[in-house]
Amino acid sequence: MRAFLLVVLVGLVFGSLTAAVWLRPAKAPATAGKPVSHPPSPPGFPATRAALPGPDGGKVAVEIRGELSWALRELGTGAVVGDGTLRNTTESMIKIWLAVDFLASRDSRIPAEDEARVTRMIRVSDDRAAQTLYLRLGGDASIRRMISTCGLHDTLVHPGWWSKTTMSAPDATELGRCVVRGPGVSPQWRDKLLGLMRSVDPATAFGIAEAPALAGRSPAVKNGWTRHGTWWAVNCLAIWDHWVLAVMVHYPDRGDEHRYGAEVCETVAQQLFGRVDPGFAPGPGTG
Repeated sequence: MRAFLLVVLVGLVFGSLTAAVWLRPAKAPATAGKPVSHPPSPPGFPATRAALPGPDGGKVAVEIRGELSWALRELGTGAVVGDGTLRNTTESMIKIWLAVDFLASRDSRIPAEDEARVTRMIRVSDDRAAQTLYLRLGGDASIRRMISTCGLHDTLVHPGWWSKTTMSAPDATELGRCVVRGPGVSPQWRDKLLGLMRSVDPATAFGIAEAPALAGRSPAVKNGWTRHGTWWAVNCLAIWDHWVLAVMVHYPDRGDEHRYGAEVCETVAQQLFGRVDPGFAPGPGTG
């Protein structure tokens, strides 16, 4: 069992995020995350951040059986903080890319059957719908487009198997940011996709969205979870206000199935956002 003690220092000044992260596990050197600058906020997301709550300036301590990685990215600047080196299989989380890739450059209307397929893939995590779109999009060519279009740096294609694509937590947050920006996707379809992510089946909305600190924020969610042998791969991804948070967990099954990973995701989110500076007034969730 590995114990992680993370200290996150975050400053918010009109959309800029400056952060440093220190990791003190039993047998690992300290590391620091570097913010990265990117273009301004995408349409539909607040350009001024000062009125919105940010991560708590205190400690995040998570004791985990197995492996944990998390990353938090500011949507406007692209600045990212986080910790862990785990690169997990994406499982159903990658379905949001299949939706973006399918909807890119399409007109305001698509066949009703295809719209229903996208809806099932996101809202109830329908694997058959995902497989159909994956093949129509050229299979692995779609995953390679994701890597190039979203600027991913730590993602590997698994030939012929979308769910076994491996990805780091920072790349997962970049994927979330890519969904918000919707490259090639009309505002109508981008809003439709984010709306589907906000209304996923409650059984699949576990983890980050369950954190009490996010109550009323209406996060857009797409999680992924599968057991491989005796180990679980659980990924949680949520987008709200001006944040995208990804938490990845890989652990041995002890009868608690994906719920253990879900609890870890919730804990990370709660400890990051659980104590908001009283000087900040929460704004409406725009996920």
